[in-house]
Amino acid sequence: MHELFISYCRHDSDAANALADMLSKAGLSVWLDRKAIQDGDAFDTQIEEAIAQTRVVIVIWSEHSVKSHWVRAEAAYALAKHKLLPISIDQSEPPLQFMQIQTIDFRYWDRTSNHHAFQQLAGALAKRLEASPDAQPRSVSHTLAALSADAVEHRAKTRLEAWIAATGLRFPETVVEKEYQDYFCEKTFIIAQFAMLLAAATYVVYGAADMAMESGGVLSTRFRFMIALPLMATFFALSFRPFARRHSQAFIIAFGVVAMACTYINVYLIAAESPFRIDNGNATMNAMLMLGFLALVPLSVGSTIVLGSIVVAVHAGVVMEAGMFLWTSWLFYLHVSSMFTVACCIAYWRERFYRTAFAAEFGSRVAGAF
Repeated sequence: MHELFISYCRHDSDAANALADMLSKAGLSVWLDRKAIQDGDAFDTQIEEAIAQTRVVIVIWSEHSVKSHWVRAEAAYALAKHKLLPISIDQSEPPLQFMQIQTIDFRYWDRTSNHHAFQQLAGALAKRLEASPDAQPRSVSHTLAALSADAVEHRAKTRLEAWIAATGLRFPETVVEKEYQDYFCEKTFIIAQFAMLLAAATYVVYGAADMAMESGGVLSTRFRFMIALPLMATFFALSFRPFARRHSQAFIIAFGVVAMACTYINVYLIAAESPFRIDNGNATMNAMLMLGFLALVPLSVGSTIVLGSIVVAVHAGVVMEAGMFLWTSWLFYLHVSSMFTVACCIAYWRERFYRTAFAAEFGSRVAGAF
């Protein structure tokens, strides 16, 4: 009796063979259809027998396999036997009847056992094999040791993902979550472009204010117009490129980090040229302004917390470097922390709103398909 059955389309034979080899090296017995079929045997009969005698059926979804009647039939038969474990090697969606089943993302698998995709598969297989009534305790424990070196971390990750899903900030199904990310980018990326344009306009306004100051502000004005403003304009121009939308969260975070660096460089320049120094609120005002922009840009809650924490930490570092003690500058920290909290709350309710709208639209689409 084989432990694993791999169902795949002939176009995906390289990925199927690589997966079968890796699982075999881990000590598992793998049945690979179209390779293990004996001459003269009826194809569908032997497939049914192989699945019936297998503990877990791994189905490889791809743009080719979703159109294959054989792969669909094997997946449906495995689902009926409660043995289905699907993986996806590209961005194609599984057939409708399998969309609600957790699918492991193998798009970026590097054909090694250390990759997180293979480790996730290993954890799922370990649970299935251990729970199988036909499992031999010794062989199962050996398989767990060979496959799931990171089993504890995988369980912790699973619990974390379940907790995030319970807060309404993640869909349990990987395929649905990926579709939501595309939906969120499509609906909100224009807001990010507006924020970049607004940041550039803000630099122009404050640059003009620098020139109007009694102390001149020559260095800060030059920095704003010769370095910071061109950087902002470059990000705004790049936002119209396809890769910016494809990696929207990373692109927005990169813009935020660059804008923060430019802002604090300017803080030091202004402090050297004018009475508006760090100890009388220069750094704090700029930190609050950045957190205001952070509340505007369409980042996820996690990305907002990461970028906002960087702003708060840099502000604290600048204030402490200026020689200000906590008991004399606590009001600065209070202002920045309050603005950070507001930004996180806005990000949370924005994401919940879009996830609710997407769930309603997705549900209507699935219902209409039936």
